[in-house]
Amino acid sequence: MNTAPRHIEKRLLLSNSLPKSWMTWAVFFFLIASLFGLLMRLFFISDVPEFLTYKNILHAHSHTALLGWGFLLVSGILTFTFITDPSKLTRYKVLLILLVLSTFGMAIAFPVEGYGLFSIVFSTIHLLLSYVFTYFFFQDLKDRKPTLAIRLIKFSLIWLLVSSLGLWAIAPVGAILGKLHPLYFMSVQWFLHFQLNGWFVYALLGLWVQYLDEKGATLSIPSWTIPVLHISLLLTYALSVAWSSPIHGLFALNAIGVLLQALAYWFFIKGMLTLLSSSYRFPSSWADKLLWIGIISLMAKALIQSALIIPDVATIVYTIRNYVIGFVHLVMLGAITFGLGAIAIKKQWLEKSSLSKIGWLIVSIAFISSEALILLQGTFFWAKLGFIPAYHQLIFWSSALFPIGLIILLIAQLSASNTYEYHKPTPINQHQTKNKHCHVLFLGISYL
Repeated sequence: MNTAPRHIEKRLLLSNSLPKSWMTWAVFFFLIASLFGLLMRLFFISDVPEFLTYKNILHAHSHTALLGWGFLLVSGILTFTFITDPSKLTRYKVLLILLVLSTFGMAIAFPVEGYGLFSIVFSTIHLLLSYVFTYFFFQDLKDRKPTLAIRLIKFSLIWLLVSSLGLWAIAPVGAILGKLHPLYFMSVQWFLHFQLNGWFVYALLGLWVQYLDEKGATLSIPSWTIPVLHISLLLTYALSVAWSSPIHGLFALNAIGVLLQALAYWFFIKGMLTLLSSSYRFPSSWADKLLWIGIISLMAKALIQSALIIPDVATIVYTIRNYVIGFVHLVMLGAITFGLGAIAIKKQWLEKSSLSKIGWLIVSIAFISSEALILLQGTFFWAKLGFIPAYHQLIFWSSALFPIGLIILLIAQLSASNTYEYHKPTPINQHQTKNKHCHVLFLGISYL
């Protein structure tokens, strides 16, 4: 009996359904992170059960957002954009299972114990899995032509590894020098800086460039743009150091860094917008409008950081918590979520239905309204005007839109994933062939 058709069929099913599965889990952890974020808002307007502490929920929120939603979204789009051989996807399927389990562990452990035994174990497992992903991905890219997109993607993975050095330093520094030592804060900021501005932003730029390449529009930038981007990334870490050690020279380094960053971003974004507007009507669909939000968010990031060349402004920004939170949300929710979510929608890894459109609309409103409130409240603090009237109630209800929109997105995603239809390959050595459809029930880990 010839088993080749069945083997091919299985490989096709894996290569077609795994992206939907991967993105479904990413949206799920985005939902969990948003619920933790909403619970944090609840602390300021209502009584919360005593066994819950704000700090523990904050850790749960940040870890599920960065390592659940952020990592799964970026790594998933990288995988399914560049890995087209179904035989290579099997190990990524196993990796997804382990990533999901480790993220579940963090989502359960952090609210209960904060930084404790189990949360550290699950965080460490996730970190090691990110190393495995990086190794696999580099191996699978080694024969690819070093295009601009490939170069950016490889550098993004390098910055992912670099960012992890901060995590490895946290435990020994905290144990030896204490959690109030400047080196402890520098270690935390090292991780966040190279995660957000290195791993995530480089991957974002690389995937945008690759998306244009696939549409036949090649982005051309000066050869020195990427080296300038590297230098700016290193120099802008100086502001993170200044947060715990306000040395005047650090502000000068940061000023040089943000100017170089703005220059590099200019060539990327200008080139992208030129190609998008000339190659087709942009924005021509609601997914395009999500991409537009991502582009605007990255531009806003560069403009805001450019204002930090003034030392007094830099001091204000890193000492007012609302500005710090607003900046992190601008990158994670604005640039990454919308900038890459749009690509996943266009490639049909995230559902592109009317229900999905409603979900994304609600998430967009949640992002814009909450970002405006957070930054406006920061400005009120700077001007010594106190709180915006009913600020905590307003930010709570604004944040409540996130889980509402994400539940709708998850329903849309599961509705499309539960029954997956595909055409069976033509059997070998048969004179008569029929198109057969296979319906596969997929609900979370049961499929994996």
